[in-house]
Amino acid sequence: MIYLQPIGFVNGELLIRLSKELERKFSKITGGVSILEQLNLPQQCYNPQRKQFNSTCILMLMEPRWITLGITSEDIYADGMNFVFGEAELNGSRAIVSIYRLKGLKLFERLVKESIHEIGHVLGLKHCKNRYCVMSFSNSVYEVDLKTSEFCETCKNKLGIRL
Repeated sequence: MIYLQPIGFVNGELLIRLSKELERKFSKITGGVSILEQLNLPQQCYNPQRKQFNSTCILMLMEPRWITLGITSEDIYADGMNFVFGEAELNGSRAIVSIYRLKGLKLFERLVKESIHEIGHVLGLKHCKNRYCVMSFSNSVYEVDLKTSEFCETCKNKLGIRL
């Protein structure tokens, strides 16, 4: 089961659309997608100098389930980075994606890509060198737009499944 965890205010319609897309994408390996009750933003994870939330801090406060994907509208960062679109525990159970820098006409498409990317990390995948694979690293919205929402054959084989 994939659990979507809204953190702070997140548009409910966007969450429902995302849940349907992730259920379609991962139907062979999960028991579906469930949307959890909204969590308040953890103020202990806020950095007032940066005006951002620390993604690692938020991850550690999320309840670990098989796959829990936090979704927030806030700007997030990880140590050593100016910002991140998301972060995940490699081979873990928790991930987070921020829609803050994904905004625009392609918001939903970008959110789907970054959500699949972070779930890929939870499932054990590292960054891929194939520029069009959903597991390629994105340091800008342009790079998010360049990749597809699909795993390349190499990443599919590493997962050991046909998605």
